[in-house]
Amino acid sequence: MNDTEQTSLAILAATPAMLRETLGRMPESIVATNLDRDWSPKRILAHVVDVDAPAFADRLRRIVAEDKPSLTSIDAMAHLEESGLMSSPTSDLLDRLERERRETCEWLRTLTDDQIARTATHDSAGKLTASNLLHYWAYHDIAHLRGIQRMVQSVLIHETGGISETMDV
Repeated sequence: MNDTEQTSLAILAATPAMLRETLGRMPESIVATNLDRDWSPKRILAHVVDVDAPAFADRLRRIVAEDKPSLTSIDAMAHLEESGLMSSPTSDLLDRLERERRETCEWLRTLTDDQIARTATHDSAGKLTASNLLHYWAYHDIAHLRGIQRMVQSVLIHETGGISETMDV
């Protein structure tokens, strides 16, 4: 794997611990509250768990195993609603993500350069490689980690008493 592929793998491996460190210590009243339209930190976590296998791991396995597979988009929000994951406790979601991600990252570490270069066709993205999908997966994780941080920051700003507007610390 090249440097950015190794970086992507490092991000994928670290994401469960980062989510556990952040969400596992917060009160459920904050974690489960919709803070950005219909999104809560828990909903983001459930979404990450829900798409981990079908949108990323399974697709990567298909690209490696099949000759130029055709990949189909999923409606991530509908898929999440159907999954029932939102009724799971946050700790269970974190445990599941940690377990599944550990297994997937162990497999990803075994990929050869030839396997990571294999191609597929996605119905909306067009031609892509396993490497492209690996990079997008890490990008997706970072986007959701930042989303959770912004949500929590929006809760905290209301309790600063205006300090955030006057202090540059």
